[in-house]
Amino acid sequence: MPISPRAKPQTHDVYFAAAGFRVYWRNPNHGITVGDDGLTFTVDGTPRAVSWSDIAAVHLQIAALGNAQNAIDQCKIDFTDGSAIVVSNATSSGLPSAAQTPFYRDFVRDLHAHLAPRASGAIRFRAGMAPWRYRTLMVTLVIAGLFFVVTPVGLTLFTGDWHTLILAATGVAFVWPFVLLLSKSAPRAYKPNALPDELLS
Repeated sequence: MPISPRAKPQTHDVYFAAAGFRVYWRNPNHGITVGDDGLTFTVDGTPRAVSWSDIAAVHLQIAALGNAQNAIDQCKIDFTDGSAIVVSNATSSGLPSAAQTPFYRDFVRDLHAHLAPRASGAIRFRAGMAPWRYRTLMVTLVIAGLFFVVTPVGLTLFTGDWHTLILAATGVAFVWPFVLLLSKSAPRAYKPNALPDELLS
C-alpha cells in the first residue's frame, strides 16, 4: 500500500554514518529530518541539507554481524556529489536494537513516500547484496550444506549408525538461518511505492 508523505517535516531519531571507513567508539550521528524540500542532518559535526534532486540512489540491505541471527538493517543513500550516508536500526554502539527498529522502519517509509512522486528514473532503488557477494555466499552456503548436512546423512546410510543424524540436525540448525538471510538478500531493483518489506525487520 502506498504511503503518503507527512504533512509536516518529521525528524527521525535514527543513527547513521558517512559511507566509507569510519570507526566510532560511540556514533554521534543521529537524527534525520525529512521535509518537503529534502533531508537535513548533521554528519560528524557538519550540518548538511540535501534536496530530493541531490539523491542518486537508495539501497536497502541486511548485513550479518558474525552470524545470521545477529543482523543489521541498512539504508544507504547515495548523493549526486559522490558522498553517501548509511542509516541503520543500530544504536550509538553500532549494534542493532529492537528499540531502534521502529524508528528506522518509519524513516525508510517516510523517505520513500517523499521520493515516490519524484522518482522519474533518475534515482536508482536497489535491494539486497551486491551481486558478487551474493554469488560468493551462495557457493559458500552450498558447500556448507554439503559438508554439514549431506555428508552426515550419507554416513548414516553407509554405516547404519543413526547417531550421525545428530550431526545432520546440527548442520541444518547452522545452515538454515543463512538460507533465510540469503533468500531476503537477492540483488534486485524495486520501486519506491513497493518497498521490500522483508528487508525491514
